[in-house]
Amino acid sequence: MPRTKSTILFLLILGLSLALVAWWTAFQLHASNQLGAAGRRLLANDIGGAAVAFGAGDVAELESIANARWTMFASEGVFFGAVLLASGWLYVASVRREGELRASQDRFLAAATHELKTPLATIVLLLESLRDDRLPAGKRAGYLTNGLLEAERLERGLTNVLTAAGLRSTARTTLHHTARKDGDLVADVRSAVAAIEPRALATDVTIRVTVPPQAPFSRDPAGIQIVLRNLLDNAVKFSRPGGAIDVRLAVAGGEATIHVRDEGRGMDAEELRRAFAPFWRGSDTATGGTGLGLHLVQQIVGSHGGSVAVRSDGRDRGSEFVVRLPIARTA
Repeated sequence: MPRTKSTILFLLILGLSLALVAWWTAFQLHASNQLGAAGRRLLANDIGGAAVAFGAGDVAELESIANARWTMFASEGVFFGAVLLASGWLYVASVRREGELRASQDRFLAAATHELKTPLATIVLLLESLRDDRLPAGKRAGYLTNGLLEAERLERGLTNVLTAAGLRSTARTTLHHTARKDGDLVADVRSAVAAIEPRALATDVTIRVTVPPQAPFSRDPAGIQIVLRNLLDNAVKFSRPGGAIDVRLAVAGGEATIHVRDEGRGMDAEELRRAFAPFWRGSDTATGGTGLGLHLVQQIVGSHGGSVAVRSDGRDRGSEFVVRLPIARTA
């Protein structure tokens, strides 16, 4: 949206500048013709005719015409200056935005490289250990579990990157025409929890689920799973060992509300403000991530006609994400 507004503003300034140049050129040509006609009248000693050539009724009106043109030229100079300043501001803003985008993309590439290579390296090490029979029999099950968790982490990272690439390469409106399927939001929530729960158990984090018996919903199943799994993965990532995550689904007034609350690190004011910005990972980069998960959550929820918000009381006080989906309109 900011880029669209900038483009419209640029086109308006460009169109206005071209119109001013055309008008100024026509005016100068007309003034030159007046000057030539007045010169010919003066050569013929016809002072009154020279005044008429400049648009005056008589010689006495020449001063008033001169004052009017002085005012016109001064105001046009100020206006031209304002247009130039606006153009300069637009150029500086575009360069700054391009720099920020390039920096965010650099951060994304670094984060994506780390996020995708780390689980891959773990899986390779596990496979090499199995090939060389270096794993003790009693620890083999644990190592295999960790390998599966790393494979799931790799899959989530690739899914986020590919989904983000698809969303950014197509028009925003095409998201609203994604094929929907009738289903149960309760089943979607339980499926996402089941997918993330092994990782939560591995880090000694408990997931508590509160849902109604059912919540019929017409949705994009894959998109809703990306939303739920990213929120749950984010909650597990920032939870401390021994902590808990509360997942609550409620349906009222034709709207489904999903709450995902953790007891972990929490978020400061800057993180709350930029939580859904693409490629942004906050101040704590040790936890990994590509900076795309929450951005995808916002985009996909928006494509379902809903909204997502986050709140936190500050550092070490946990965070809560609230997703609202209009069930009545989409069911």
